[in-house]
Amino acid sequence: MFFLAFGAPAMAETITCDLQGTPVNFTIDRTQFAPAHNAGEPPRRKVTMVRMGEAQFPAEPILMGDVRGFWGEGLSGSNVMFVVQPDGSAVFTDMRAGQRLAGQCEIQ
Repeated sequence: MFFLAFGAPAMAETITCDLQGTPVNFTIDRTQFAPAHNAGEPPRRKVTMVRMGEAQFPAEPILMGDVRGFWGEGLSGSNVMFVVQPDGSAVFTDMRAGQRLAGQCEIQ
């Protein structure tokens, strides 16, 4: 049986950003953060597909209170980290390339 509760939190959030003219889009599926059903269950891998400009790559979503984001392997094997603060301000860092972009995001 399925019940729809109005006012219940959404199970997925779409984050749309502008980082100094570069569009960034990804989705955080909250169900990926649910605890295991039993202790013997293996850890679940959390994945989101990030679209950054013309590029697309998989990353692990971050959901810590009101902070959203992702981290993972970006283009050419670089390590990337992206964090969105509750006010929508965001920072993208590519550790290998030494790149840092700041911008604004909207969470839907």
